[in-house]
Amino acid sequence: MKRIARTVVACLLVVATAVSTGCVAVPDSSSPQPIEVFDRKDPLNAVPVPRRSDDPETLARNVLKAMADPSSGHRAARKFLTTAASGRWDDQGDTTVVDNVGVVVDERTEDAVRLRITADKVGTLTPTGQLLPATGPMVVPLSLTRVRGAWRIAGDLPRGAITDRAQFLTAYRQVDLYFPDRTMSRLVTDPRWMFGPSPVATDVVGMLLRGPASDLAGAVGTGADKGATLSGPVVVDGDTVTVDVENVTDDDTRNRTVLAAQLIWTLNGAGITGTYVLNADGAPLVPGHDGGWRTADVQSFDADPDSGPPPLHLVYEGALVRSTAGHAIPIPGPLGATREVRAAAVTVDMSRAAAVLARRSREVLVEGPYGAPPVEVAAGREVTSPSYGAEPSEGYAIVDGRPIQWSLDAQGTAGTIDLDVTEVTQKAPGPITAMSVSPDGVRVALVVAGRPVLAVVSINERGIPSLTGVRPAAVDIDTDVDDIAWSGPSVLYAVRAGTESPVMRIALAGGPSVGLVAGNLKPPLSSVAASEETVYVGDTQGVQQLGIGAGRPDQYWTGVSPDMDSGTVPVVPAG
Repeated sequence: MKRIARTVVACLLVVATAVSTGCVAVPDSSSPQPIEVFDRKDPLNAVPVPRRSDDPETLARNVLKAMADPSSGHRAARKFLTTAASGRWDDQGDTTVVDNVGVVVDERTEDAVRLRITADKVGTLTPTGQLLPATGPMVVPLSLTRVRGAWRIAGDLPRGAITDRAQFLTAYRQVDLYFPDRTMSRLVTDPRWMFGPSPVATDVVGMLLRGPASDLAGAVGTGADKGATLSGPVVVDGDTVTVDVENVTDDDTRNRTVLAAQLIWTLNGAGITGTYVLNADGAPLVPGHDGGWRTADVQSFDADPDSGPPPLHLVYEGALVRSTAGHAIPIPGPLGATREVRAAAVTVDMSRAAAVLARRSREVLVEGPYGAPPVEVAAGREVTSPSYGAEPSEGYAIVDGRPIQWSLDAQGTAGTIDLDVTEVTQKAPGPITAMSVSPDGVRVALVVAGRPVLAVVSINERGIPSLTGVRPAAVDIDTDVDDIAWSGPSVLYAVRAGTESPVMRIALAGGPSVGLVAGNLKPPLSSVAASEETVYVGDTQGVQQLGIGAGRPDQYWTGVSPDMDSGTVPVVPAG
């Protein structure tokens, strides 16, 4: 598992500095990998306290830092307010994370000050711990008065809380919760943020049992976790982690095993490791596991197994080829011999391949066993973005602007159905030009009217697969996005128009997008593909690659092969 690396990569708030302009300025000479930022000892989680010597400007800045601590109804922040102002402040709701905080004094007397806090929004933390991207200026007017010789905030604060980025990263930690997909056979990542220097086991399990984030509703399954609650605190005693839950009314052993997998992988990812003793209503959660569980017992549910780097494929001179030692080797079968391939997808186990073929006035989507003759799945004037789901028997593409899903029946015959994109149209109107399905088969990244958008695959009331839970993937990218791809279950890469930071990293955990180095790239960029170790983009030179591993990330893009041309498209096996 790459859980530590995923947590670090998700903390993209650390390196975003130019959010107000929608563009992250990144030097060409270094790679903005936010690796070392979280390689540190747990902080004390302290927030400022008001001091008699604080001037109004200092007090205004420090109250934002104090708002990072939600304990006891934001008691730490209320110390900066008068008794009357504290009574009027409604701290419930979202917490806005800001950067570039400034203070402008508008009027000052000996005993009263009116000022404005100015800042740039970079994220919104919901009460459930989900961090969503945000952008735009924020202005908070405040009035201060002297109380027994010390300045205090007397005017009304806006509803909710506001805190600056640096204090947020000191006060909070990212935790990945895990929920089953609809097949109850694999887990889906649900990143959250929790207050505290390190995750507390009881709080982590409590958050898990409260259910998935709202955007995952309808896309994940429920079993023994439905209605389950903690019956007492999680006990960590040496190498033993004991979790006691109650109200587990589902007696199905499979569903109870799924609940065990959720608990184990969530705690393991939070750094709470050992032998997991899981009890339900006073008895072992699953019979036969009285002695406890290890991650090996639920290895098949691992949401991000470390299977090694997938072999890079390319669409090169109209054929699907495999890149081997800098050489393009055609794959076996017709897709390696034709000159009609324009786009392609390969399953992670390399058992199947899909391709878009250009034939006269139309384009044809074909699919079949890797290296064998494929069969036609769909056709239209334009077919783009073939992508496999979690199962090799299921895939997705865009046909004449309509996202479709294909699937294979028991005889291997492919059938297609249009995805219901009603919610996409309502929340993000415009043409859908690119689509990529995450490895868990649940989340979908779209490019709609040039903007990156996230959704999930759910089933509507008519039994039709639909895209729901629609929300922006990033709101700070100010030029049109041309292509988007997952590098794993929680990180996206997008290529956009322009020469400044044309490759952007987007974290599912929230916060601003981050520009990668641009050295050696020759825009415009046309395509992107990624694994957890390498990002590949198509530019005017061919296909360029950048290592993004946690060890020694690359500082420059390098060509995959000197023989590639500007029409070459990278393909990373996925799904």
